[in-house]
Amino acid sequence: MDKTRLRILSEIDAWIKDPDAQPVCWITGMAGTGKTAIAKTVCERASADVDIMLGGSFFCSRTGTATQRDIRCVVPTLAQLLSRQSIEFSRALVDEITRDRDLQHKNVTVQVKRLLYTPLVALKNSQKSVLLIIDALDECGGETSSLNEENHRAVSELLEALVTASPSSVKLPVKFLVTSRPETHIRDTSVSDEDLSQILRLHAVNKEEVDEDIHHYITETLNARLSRKPILRARFTDDDIVSLVRLCDGLFIVAATVLKHTFGAGIDAADLMFKNLLNASSDGLDANAAAPLDRIYDNILKDATSTNKPGTIKLSALLKLLASILCARITLSIAAVAALLSQDSSTVRASLSRLHAIVDVPAGDHEPNLRTVHASFGDYLFSRAPKHIRIARSLGHCIMVHACLDIMDEQLHFNISQSATSYKPNLSTNSESITLALEYACLHWAHHLISCETSDKSAPKTSDLSLEISRKFRPNFLAWLEVLSILHKVGLASGLLLIASAAVSRLPYLP
Repeated sequence: MDKTRLRILSEIDAWIKDPDAQPVCWITGMAGTGKTAIAKTVCERASADVDIMLGGSFFCSRTGTATQRDIRCVVPTLAQLLSRQSIEFSRALVDEITRDRDLQHKNVTVQVKRLLYTPLVALKNSQKSVLLIIDALDECGGETSSLNEENHRAVSELLEALVTASPSSVKLPVKFLVTSRPETHIRDTSVSDEDLSQILRLHAVNKEEVDEDIHHYITETLNARLSRKPILRARFTDDDIVSLVRLCDGLFIVAATVLKHTFGAGIDAADLMFKNLLNASSDGLDANAAAPLDRIYDNILKDATSTNKPGTIKLSALLKLLASILCARITLSIAAVAALLSQDSSTVRASLSRLHAIVDVPAGDHEPNLRTVHASFGDYLFSRAPKHIRIARSLGHCIMVHACLDIMDEQLHFNISQSATSYKPNLSTNSESITLALEYACLHWAHHLISCETSDKSAPKTSDLSLEISRKFRPNFLAWLEVLSILHKVGLASGLLLIASAAVSRLPYLP
């Protein structure tokens, strides 16, 4: 939509026209962040710009035609399209094909060198920037829709070739714009090296900027669809639009699907459909509106737990990890989650390596930004996922309360602040010994306890909780108070104890 993504489009335009910029720009973002819309807009803008030659574009699609998902078709297609734009490139390409008529069937590394970079030398003196676009590369595999390791390897080889195969002796006026989700086999290539590629991470864009664009998109869509119904349009207040923007949480696909759902029953019913959706938003997206997201989640989880891929973790272990992240009361770090679940940080990171499209995994182990990309993923796992994936809402709370009690038992001890004397105020004490995992456990264990339903058969046995509290919390009570005091949260102690007392009273009696 016009007047959205202005800063990003401006950055891309500057990169295309900068002769000294890296040859590859990687636009990466989680599912639903608008990568394809940006790629399409860049195509349209480049076609109308006299300083840019749009050589060609290839929009990959797992659910499209066989050609759209075949990695071997990408480079030959771009070469053919560019040959239509430049007679010089066309002649040089003919020379290469004449030498080897099977070039289009070679591996992608050879394709990039012989079908693109070698004939592109003929354009070394071009005054225009040549732009080639590959969208949704993560959805490109082989002739089938199955994205196996062999196909992933071919995608990785293509990216390595695009980034590194340019002849160092000649400065070529070519730019490759590539978009994809941050999948492992793509992140592990040179395209993720900021010294070699220009990188735009859509899920890291300032939230206010994204919300403003989504607000504009919703407003203009309503104005256009209801231009002949001013009375009906007036029923959609700005507060309603702000509520929908909040529900979108940075995902353009949510706004698009909600508006599609709004007008699905006709214009006259749009107001009622919209209001009903907003009223139900506290319980998650309507099932029909969430369907496109659910299909994305289905594919990602299926790919992440595929048994024919090396390093794949068991589905049950992955679901327990996701349940813990989803029920966490604040965003934690990789290190904190690992400590709470008695795992190594590397194990947690490896478990999430195939889920970067739906889980925001921070680069550092101690950055407290681990979260799912959108609240609808939790709703999907809790209520709409297939039965073998669906989990109870209380599972994460039951896992986390056991984890909190374990951490407090392991790390709480007398004089945890390492104070030289009890007469000094807390401001002069040392709080560095209090890890994020311990801080989280001390502040939130009672809330997880009250949310842990004893009837959930998939959760750890709650009949052991009362005994665990007696063994692991009560002996460390004073040290727990000391931590709260250091954190300037001692005023929460009585409330947390009351919550825990109410929860314990519901547990089965233990002699």
